Amino acid sequence: MTLTFDRYCLAAIFAMILANAPSPSRADDIVLKDAASMTGAVMWLSSGAPGLVLAVVRGDESKVLGFGATRPGGKAAPDGRSILRMGSIAKVMAGHTLASMAADGTLKLVDPLVKYAPPGAKVPAFAGREITLLDLVTYTAGLPRELPDVPDPKPGENPFARFEADAYWRWLAHATLPYAPGSGAMYSNLGFGLLGEALAKAGGKPYAALLAERVATPLGMVDTTTKLSPAQMPRTMTGLDLDGEEAPLWDTPTAMDASGNVFTTGDDMTKWMRWHLAVNDAAGAEVRTIDHAPYRWHDGLKAAVGVGGEKMDGLGLGWIISMAREKRPLMLTKSGGLAGFMTYVVLAPTRGVGVFVAVNRLNFAMFEGLTNAAHDLVADLAPR
Repeated sequence: MTLTFDRYCLAAIFAMILANAPSPSRADDIVLKDAASMTGAVMWLSSGAPGLVLAVVRGDESKVLGFGATRPGGKAAPDGRSILRMGSIAKVMAGHTLASMAADGTLKLVDPLVKYAPPGAKVPAFAGREITLLDLVTYTAGLPRELPDVPDPKPGENPFARFEADAYWRWLAHATLPYAPGSGAMYSNLGFGLLGEALAKAGGKPYAALLAERVATPLGMVDTTTKLSPAQMPRTMTGLDLDGEEAPLWDTPTAMDASGNVFTTGDDMTKWMRWHLAVNDAAGAEVRTIDHAPYRWHDGLKAAVGVGGEKMDGLGLGWIISMAREKRPLMLTKSGGLAGFMTYVVLAPTRGVGVFVAVNRLNFAMFEGLTNAAHDLVADLAPR
């Protein structure tokens, strides 16, 4: 990422760094605070977003920083309790839920989707190869990114209202797969919507309840949910949409819960990253092993559309996996974007480092710089 700053931008950066300077009583985490403060300030100033939340974990230490404002034109700064939409990072939460259910025998990763389909529903196959849960969670089911032929919303109309589970199953009954499931990759929100449906059927309760039961509640993630309570609403950040206008807090159908509709905070994401990085902790070891494994390799795929490009070496349970390169360690990554927010999480499980960043602005041109900065921060903090 190449950035040019005038003296006023540099002054602003240093002011923010000093505001987050380490306390003399906590000299052990000076490295983390210094690196996070500098990177967070540069990320925010280069993003053009009203605000930014950065959460960083390094070994036993963690830091959550907020920059800017919780809403366009606002004065309140975000912090670790500010609620934001994680977008497609919800997909790796679904992968976590799937891993938990596989570990206790509730289901198998290779179960066919049709096993959990509604009565009478049809699921396409390719030369006898059926779509499995593993195909859905690794983006290799051969399904399109979104439900096809959905009309554009009218001005002021909820753009997500048509993404209902019934519509997914109706379309699937007449679909034709472009290749055998597992042999090619295409990023698919539709596929994760169907995965959420399957998990709900296997678990005997709505997907939102499974997410709470198997992920959020055990880890103490008190603000991670698919539906906000009235008490949470005042802490919710407001984002800018692609048109530069404030993004409404649209309701979304439950079919989107596993693909993108989860709210969280920097504090909650710190707890979640810490769990994923506890590779030597016996508690949860089986779930982590299932969750972090690569199941599809870039080498040999017939296609790899929308799943990380040349930086992707393998696909896990929602994760985009990049092997160690030069000074960067093995990384599990996932990005998200929904209703005025763009988010990114990167874990380096072999080094005990994790970074989560969220901005309340949808802008794809700036996002590469944001992700590169997150990768550089991981490389800076990962012990050699």
